[in-house]
Amino acid sequence: MQTAEAVIPMESNASDKKEVRKETPILPSPARQGDMSLTRVLGLKVGRVVIDPGHGGKDTGSIGPSGLLEKELVLDVALRLKKLLEERLGTDVMLTRAGDEFVPLEERTAIANQHGADLFVSIHANSSRSRRVSGAETFFLSFASTDDERDVASRENAGSQRNIHELENLLRQIAMTDYHTESRQLAGMIQTNLWTQMKPFQPRQKNRGVKKAPFIVLIGANMPSILTEVGFISNVSDEKFLKRDSARTTLAEALYKGVEEYFRALGTVPLYERTAVGQ
Repeated sequence: MQTAEAVIPMESNASDKKEVRKETPILPSPARQGDMSLTRVLGLKVGRVVIDPGHGGKDTGSIGPSGLLEKELVLDVALRLKKLLEERLGTDVMLTRAGDEFVPLEERTAIANQHGADLFVSIHANSSRSRRVSGAETFFLSFASTDDERDVASRENAGSQRNIHELENLLRQIAMTDYHTESRQLAGMIQTNLWTQMKPFQPRQKNRGVKKAPFIVLIGANMPSILTEVGFISNVSDEKFLKRDSARTTLAEALYKGVEEYFRALGTVPLYERTAVGQ
């Protein structure tokens, strides 16, 4: 969490000028022990997950060559993932939308924050001008470093209600996110499981890996957060796969296993790493 300090200048009647500093209690950003965050050092657990099915309502998202709508695909996968997390792990799960409704990007993160979520998982399907591009990829919040990352962020941010005058504040929030390490690790676990689960069904598909980009829907999240693109709906082969009921079960299973792996990582921190924060 960002430090908060208000400086109130006092009127001077003489040569001495004083400042009275009114300080707000400060919560430290997750301290790093090598690549270990304070979240893991303290052995903190995940109790609530917010799943964000992208788009919805008037915002259809991408549309496949045969008419598959991104908004319908990702809602279906999200509902399946919710069921798996609740039934297998007893996790408290919330959706940013449970039906075909439009929810502004900014409100999605706010929902997660307001309900004290411990993880935020945003589910999408990708699109490209090239019909040959295929495969899944998973993002965490940071500044994009490639044209591909910028293209994906630009497309997913198209529905944002942010204004140009907010740019400086947005840049600050991206740069100072407290959950960079956790989000990157969660993204890696989810991407690995997506690739592993999908490879038998699409052996020619490329593992597009973990990437970073400034997604509006992830900015301001007070918890580890990722955005996953489960395939390219613009690719004929990917679209055909994504339309299948069995494929959506596979995707939900892959996402579940990624989250479960993250849960296990938080629960298996060695004792010396749990106490390292006091050093």
